[in-house]
Parts: sequence; structure tokens; C-alpha cells
Amino acid sequence: MRAVTWPLAPVLCVAQLAVHHGRLIAGPSDVLYLVAMLVCWAVGVFLTWSVVDQPAGWAFLGLGTALTWSGFTDVYVASTPGPDHAALIATFSDSSFVWWFVFLALGLQFTPAVRPSSRALPILTVVSGVVFQIAALLRSTPLEPPYDGIVSPWAIAGSLMKVLAFIAVIVLGLCLLASVYVLAAAFRRARGEARQQLLWLVAGATPIAPIVIASFVASYAGFDDLAGWVLSICVITLALGAALSVAKYRLYDVERIVIDSTAYAISTGAVLAVFALVVVVITKSLPVRADSQLLTILATLAAIGVARPAYLWARRVVDRRFNRRRFDAVQVVRAGLAQSPAPELGALLIEATGDPRVRALFRSDGGWVTADGRAAVPSSDVVDVVRRGQVSALVEFDPARSERTVVEALVQEAAAEIDNLGLRAELAKQVEQITESRARLAGAHLEERRRMERDLHDGAQQRILAIALQLRSARVNGAEAVLRAEVDQAITDLALTMQELRDLASGLQPAALAGGGLRAATDELASRIPVRMKLDVIDQRFSASVESAAWFVIAEAVSNAVKHAGVDEVTIRVSADQAELHVAVLDEGLGGVDPRGRGLQGLADRVAALGGVLSACSQPGGGTRVEAVLPCG
Repeated sequence: MRAVTWPLAPVLCVAQLAVHHGRLIAGPSDVLYLVAMLVCWAVGVFLTWSVVDQPAGWAFLGLGTALTWSGFTDVYVASTPGPDHAALIATFSDSSFVWWFVFLALGLQFTPAVRPSSRALPILTVVSGVVFQIAALLRSTPLEPPYDGIVSPWAIAGSLMKVLAFIAVIVLGLCLLASVYVLAAAFRRARGEARQQLLWLVAGATPIAPIVIASFVASYAGFDDLAGWVLSICVITLALGAALSVAKYRLYDVERIVIDSTAYAISTGAVLAVFALVVVVITKSLPVRADSQLLTILATLAAIGVARPAYLWARRVVDRRFNRRRFDAVQVVRAGLAQSPAPELGALLIEATGDPRVRALFRSDGGWVTADGRAAVPSSDVVDVVRRGQVSALVEFDPARSERTVVEALVQEAAAEIDNLGLRAELAKQVEQITESRARLAGAHLEERRRMERDLHDGAQQRILAIALQLRSARVNGAEAVLRAEVDQAITDLALTMQELRDLASGLQPAALAGGGLRAATDELASRIPVRMKLDVIDQRFSASVESAAWFVIAEAVSNAVKHAGVDEVTIRVSADQAELHVAVLDEGLGGVDPRGRGLQGLADRVAALGGVLSACSQPGGGTRVEAVLPCG
């Protein structure tokens, strides 16, 4: 689109020169007009070059092109009297001022800091301009001087088009005045850097309201030249205000383009100067002809040699002049990263910005963590660190202490180091998780040992002691009937004690697991559980640690299902591929499993210690599903 719109104004200027026999300026008014056209066109080209989707840039480009079109039509009609098509061009020329108003209004309405309450104002502006243009082509009234007596060849009889054109131009004028109002309102609301950005633009737009009113009055009073003069001044002040806002306070977000363009311009001048200097020195000091190829080669090599250093020097000078605070901050980070060993990045960012709140946050498991692996919740004031098309980190800052543009520059400068810090943060989080897991495992082992001690003391130990006392009493009593009764009771108590010890041992690891693996252990478990068991267990042996972890998952899940789920059936599935063992325990009970419960958390730690993953969730149709994936390759 830029390839089509940018050349329109230059092409119309060339056409005007051709029609007017090489002249663009015929009087003082033409000077103002030409300045207004060139300034608007240049601002429009610059803005659309740097930010292609910025509507204000296209509005300025349209304003410059509309001014050029008006000049061309005036010259064309004045230079080619007689042909029928000159009347149509004269009609366009007579009504072309409407597009000045349209693009002036749009340039104000689409300034980034301006937030109209709705899209009605831009739409009304464009519609009123289009309506006036159509009505001007169709109205039957003669044109204004200097086109006296000319009537549009497309005119239709009646006064409707004249009335419609009058209403449309009044509405358009009101839209332009409303545009000045919304810009002034945005300036009043703005604070800090946003207010500075609007300062020069508002200064340039301030004369628009009185000038538009004056031009309307002058035009209807018959002073069209005066109206053209004041409108040209209005256009010039607005365009210059926008240009100063762009250059001084980076309005329309074109700072990068300004810096690059200026740096390239300075470095190009330096390269040309070196080339010319080499040519002069060699031709003055050596017997070399000015058209010698050797002279050209030497001068070109010298220019190439200074091109890169000249650009770096120019970029440094422009950066320092354009935004000193950002330049100094980048220099601090750059110098810090160049040290060996480099200082900690967080401290470096704080030193560069002077903001104690600045910190880097990194994505981890759907959340965010700090550089030391601790979970964090980012605020709304962050700059994204984008790597390979994805946001890999955030840099949080305090807007009262740090400018966003400064933080963005620091992020760009330290992007590689932020990536490295993100990897270290992930490692720190894993270390923290391992430390917590070890602490939970140690606590669980200690608690399990205490439970076993209590069970042995309160159960089997007391029962064995009671049996010993019974047998001793029977021996002292000596009666055969009493002795027989006491021995029978001791045998019963011993059977109960054996069952208690078996139950206690099954909480550790059944003998069937060591002898026959998971298949034999689950078969033995099914024979003792008071619910139906559906088993789909692979008949394959694995390492002792993997089988033990899988068994504890099965035992805990089945125990929870029997105790809490109120089920009649439990399904156990164990399968394996070349790298992983998959364990699943399913029931159709009440559901509501808590993965952070004490038992499941201990199992998760046990599984994680082997590099596996444990998950527990309620099934959509009801019941619970506990799954573990253990590496077994």
C-alpha cells in the first residue's frame, strides 16, 4: 500500500510542473501552500514507514496528497481552458478543500493518546466528507471564483444537492472542532510522559478552531484567497507540532526509527567524507589520475573500513542524545554482563533502573517463579521476554520509578542472560521440590516407624506377653483340664498374633512381591480384600525399587477405595513398554479424592524419587482414578 500512496504527491507535483511549464510557485500564497503540502507529506511518509498500522500516519499522508491534488487541479484548469473535462476538474478543485478538513480531523482523532468515546466521530467525519464531495459534483449552482460561470458537467437540476452540500460541510466543520476538543481533553487527562508526547501536537492543533471558523467566514464573504492562506497556516502548525512530538517525545512510537535513521544518516555522511578525503589526499600527493580504478578501489576500501565504526559511534551519540536515561541504563547492564564473572542479573537490573522492585519472573508448570525458584504472582506492570515466538519470562517493574521504554531496552540487551537465568530458576525450583520431597519422605518414614512401634507394642507384643502369662499360669496350676484349656487359648491367640503380624507386614511389602512380582502380589491382595478385584496386571519382573513403589501405589489406592469410597469392585491395571511402567487403580465410588492428602502426597514423593509421576483425580462419571508412571527402562 505504501508503494502506491507514497508517490501520489510527488507524481502530482511533477504533473503540475509539466502543466505549468516548470513552475510551482507563482506568488507568496503558493509558498505557504507548498510548505504545508511538503510538511504533511513528509510527516505522513515518516509515520507510515515506521508504524504501518498507525492511522494518524495515513491521515497526514492523505492530507499532504489532498493539498497536492488541489494545487494540481487549480493549475490544470488555469492552463487548459476550453475542454469539456476542464469543468469536471474545476468542480473537483472547487470542492477539494473538504478533504483537507477530513484528513485534519482524522489526524487528530487517531492520535494514540486520544480515546474517543465511540467510533462515531471518525465515521461521521468520513461520511460527511464523502456526502459533500458527491453533492458538490451533482449540484447545479455555478462554482466559486476563480471558476466563475463553470457548472459541473454532472449537475442535476434542483436545489437539493446545494442544501445537502451545505449541511455536510457544516457537519464536517463541527467534526473538526470536536476533534480538537477530544485532543485537548486527552491532554488534560494525560500525565507524565504521555502529557509530554502530546504537548507539541496540542500546541500545533490549538489554532485550528479559530482558523477553521475564520476560513468559513472568509470563504462565504468571498475572500477565498484569505481562507486558503489561513488554512495553510493551520495545516503547517499541526504538521510541525506532530513532527516535534515525534522527534522530541517519541509520539506514535517511532523512536526506534528516528534513532536508526539518524544514526544511518550520520554514518553515511562519515563514509562519504572519508571517501572524498582519500580521493583528495591521493590525487594531491601521488601521481594518480582522478579517473584511475586504483584510486576508486582505495577510496572504497577506506570507506568500507570506517562504515561499521562510524555507525556504532553515531548510534551511541544518537542514543545518548535521544534518551539519556535509557542509554545510561543499557550501558550499566552491558558493562555488567561483560564482567567475568558477571554480577547477579537481578542486582544488575536494580542498579541500572534504580528500581528496587524490578525482578525477572519465569514460566514454570503453568505459573511463575522467581530466579531462586519460589512461586510468584506478577503484577500488571511487566515487560514480556519473547523467545522463539513465546513469552518465556517477565520483567516486573515499578512504573513510578522506571520507564517502560527503559525496561524494554534492558530486556533486549540482556535477553540471552535472562534465558540462562530462567534455566537456573527451573533448576532451583526442582532442587527446592526435591528438598521438600526428601523432608516429607523423612517425616513419613519417621511417622511410619512410630506407627509400627505402636502397632507392635499395642498389638502383637501385648498378645504374646498375654500368651506367656497364660502358659505360665497353666504350668503353675498343674491341672490337666486347665492346662489343656490354656494351651488351646494360647494357640488361638498365636493365630491372631500371626494375622496381626501379617497385616502389619503387608503394609510394608508382601512376601509374594519379592517372590513373584506385581502379578503374584496383586493376586494375593485380591484374596484378602472384601471386594471384587478386576486384575489386568502384566506378568513381568522389574527392579526391586520400581516394583516396591508400584506396590505401595496399588496398596494405598485399594485401601482408600475400600475404606472411603464405598465400592463393590476395584480395578487394577499394570502395563509396561520399553521405558515406563504404568499403574492405574480405578473405582466407581464416591470420588472426591484429595491429591494433597497425607497418604497420596507420600506416594507422590516416593514415585518422584524414582523420576516418576503420580496423579489422582475424580472420574467424570464418578469414582476415583489413581495413576503412576515409573521409568523402568
